[in-house]
Amino acid sequence: MTAEATTTADNQIYQITNTAKQVLDRDTTPTVLVGGIATAETYTINYLNGKITFATVDGGRAAVTITGKYLPMTTAAYAYDNSKKKSVEIKEVTPYGSEYRQRMPLRKFASGTIKQFYIADTVYEDALTAGDPIVIEIKSETSADPERFWAMLDGVQVQSAIADVQNQTITWISHDEWLNLGE
Repeated sequence: MTAEATTTADNQIYQITNTAKQVLDRDTTPTVLVGGIATAETYTINYLNGKITFATVDGGRAAVTITGKYLPMTTAAYAYDNSKKKSVEIKEVTPYGSEYRQRMPLRKFASGTIKQFYIADTVYEDALTAGDPIVIEIKSETSADPERFWAMLDGVQVQSAIADVQNQTITWISHDEWLNLGE
């Protein structure tokens, strides 16, 4: 994408306007342009939702655009079921002689499954074989805002029965951060 438009509500956080281009390729650092010129301002990039957060608020900042690579998202059109679980790793930190166990939360992670009718599509098998992280976006009927996860595929299994269609179960575990796009 070249000079992709962004929108802002607070003159500090700018998000790529085109939702199809909001997931950025983590292997390529995008160029942030302010008024058509690469900015020297300090900012952070959220690759999962295409947001640039500047260190300062500036109501006079010229139009912010982004040039770089995005990851095209595809719909799991044959999916009929999914599950996800968010967890946190808990470690015991009880000192000697304490009467009660003490624990501390450490790293967060998520995992889940996608079940779909099996078709001659190798997207998941290719990602599993390559060992590359993918983005999984789950949209819920109860929320307008989907969740996105950087994930590694843990397994792809095909099941079939004589009187049924072939089904495929994809298992995944988070590879890095995740977010609810409404947060």
